[in-house]
Amino acid sequence: MTDIEIVPIGRPVASQLREKLEASLLEAAPGQRTLPSAVLWGDDVALKLYEQYQALPEVYATRDETALLRRWGADISRHIASGSVLIDLGCGDVNKVKPLLDALEAAGKAIQYYALDLSDHALRRNLAKLRAMAYQHVCCSGLWGTFDDVRTWAANEARPIVYLSLGSIFGNDEFDIAVRDLRVWRDALRRQDLMLLGVDGSPDPDQVWKSLNTRVPGVPHLVEHGLALSNAILGHEWYRPHQWQLAGVCKKHDAVCTHQWVVTAVEDNACAPLGFRAAKGEQIRTVKWFRWGPDGMRRQFDAAGLELVGSWPSPTGPVYEYLVRPGQ
Repeated sequence: MTDIEIVPIGRPVASQLREKLEASLLEAAPGQRTLPSAVLWGDDVALKLYEQYQALPEVYATRDETALLRRWGADISRHIASGSVLIDLGCGDVNKVKPLLDALEAAGKAIQYYALDLSDHALRRNLAKLRAMAYQHVCCSGLWGTFDDVRTWAANEARPIVYLSLGSIFGNDEFDIAVRDLRVWRDALRRQDLMLLGVDGSPDPDQVWKSLNTRVPGVPHLVEHGLALSNAILGHEWYRPHQWQLAGVCKKHDAVCTHQWVVTAVEDNACAPLGFRAAKGEQIRTVKWFRWGPDGMRRQFDAAGLELVGSWPSPTGPVYEYLVRPGQ
């Protein structure tokens, strides 16, 4: 592998995050405000916090998905044609995808792997790990941009594309919202393209609660950092920690385990430069997880117009990989 290649594929990430914040936080009506999940992973500090969090013993999903790819990587790789382009959406720590790349390398398949991330520094740090593997058949590069950017960029790619959605990125919301998001990707897929989705399907609220409410470094710390980061992105301090209280809410929703972080105003507060006001008791919702099992995911795929090619269970826990392509 030669020097690490990072390809900028869109507008500056900070400006895109600002637009998302303006729409979901400043322009939304009270009671409808949300903190975009992209902001939680919006800088290098956040990405490092998340990597540290994933190493904690309570965080079963990362461990189970890595075990799945070790167990089934060779089988999954048989569905990926030589000459394909792999795009790892929100790649994060590449240790998870490594077993699949190892399997493709062992099969002698010529593969172009692109790690997509919001952070140029994180891309360089993680791609350096793959560079050390000295693959002969798998070429590893980075794409610096957002999901919207990569769909536009990939429209000019002639080779078959396999999108990797590891870590429960998609299929992880209320049913109608999850289907809507999957349809966006279904519309981007050509007949020769595939998408591999890793999904946490745990039905156990206690297991989910413990994994998302860990000691520092944990998701609460990540959410608090994201709230503080939103001040920097917007250029003014709307979020002051002493005026807000963060709490996790875990419950069953139609037999599906869900978890969401909610930020509640403990007093009236305002930020005049942004035109922001929040009354005591107002809630701002952040990232929400739905842990859909195999039956729920199959219903999502059917509703989104995706055809299930294959599925694989983790040997160590309730995590699954689903390989899909656009339906006829």
